[in-house]
Amino acid sequence: MPATRRAALTGLATLLAAQGGARPAQAQSGPFIANTYGGRWEAFWRNQLSPRLQTLLGRPVRLDIGVGNGWVTNFRAAGAANPPFTSLMTNERFAVLLRNEGFFEKLPVAGMPNMANVIPTARTAGDMGVIGMISPIGIAYRTDMVRVPPKSWRELLSTRYRDQLGLYAIGNSASIMLLMHAGAMFGRGHDDLDAAIAKFVELKPFPQVGFSGQMVPLLTQGQVAIAPLDYGEVIPLKRRGVPIEIIQPEDGLMMFDQTFSIAANGPDKAAAAKYIDFMLSPEVQLLLAREFFVAPVNGTVAIPPDLADALPITQEALARTLRFDWALAARLASQINERWTRAI
Repeated sequence: MPATRRAALTGLATLLAAQGGARPAQAQSGPFIANTYGGRWEAFWRNQLSPRLQTLLGRPVRLDIGVGNGWVTNFRAAGAANPPFTSLMTNERFAVLLRNEGFFEKLPVAGMPNMANVIPTARTAGDMGVIGMISPIGIAYRTDMVRVPPKSWRELLSTRYRDQLGLYAIGNSASIMLLMHAGAMFGRGHDDLDAAIAKFVELKPFPQVGFSGQMVPLLTQGQVAIAPLDYGEVIPLKRRGVPIEIIQPEDGLMMFDQTFSIAANGPDKAAAAKYIDFMLSPEVQLLLAREFFVAPVNGTVAIPPDLADALPITQEALARTLRFDWALAARLASQINERWTRAI
């Protein structure tokens, strides 16, 4: 996730856990709780979405500000029988953990009309959740420093770009995705850590950053010439005149995502379903695209001309978005962290 979406929030998860984890779930007559991230995200939810949602639900809306690992901690602390709130938005990387532990239930698709227009890439298996936001990740490069840009992730990981490459630290979702994809490209599959780690060893040394916002100044200042980056960070740089471009890799885009789920034992399921359907509506999807440069998951949304340069991403390209088994990533997490730290 980009820095504007998480930069000041790392410590907040620890603070929330230290304060005793989850809060009691709200009663149906009380405020509806919608979770989101801080900074720009909180401002957007508070100023743009909450007033609309309050009108839709006929009741106040309260925001729960945090980060993915903090919400996982809070839900686990409360237990599946008493979730802290009913609808949870978080990266699929975290959603799959709670889903596999029985916290969520199948979405009531029949009562959510906008689900019919959700693109297949955003539908999770069994409709146990839905990806409401897709932030595509391509290969960003300085046009004044990279003479021949790569066409694919495989080419990006060639030694041609050694000493020009910037990557994420292994705790970032994009780094885990690229590592797993390297295992598939250069080895037997996503779980082939030997082949993946060996490929990154060939490219040492390279800067590692915790999140997208830390990559932006490196590219802006020319300390890094090429890196994986999401469109939401690249487009503002281009509009400021930074000599930067981004390509859609031939082997598929990666993506930062936000999955919306409903807690199986939450007291506010009807409102949660309305909220998620609201987030999938054409109106809100276009608002999200304008604010965060995310690709609409509602297939009826047409990208307006003023966003054409920011989201030149077709439905066909989204259909080829690379998918990853986050349950597998969770099982391999300790090995990935240990081996990456030791080798890189």
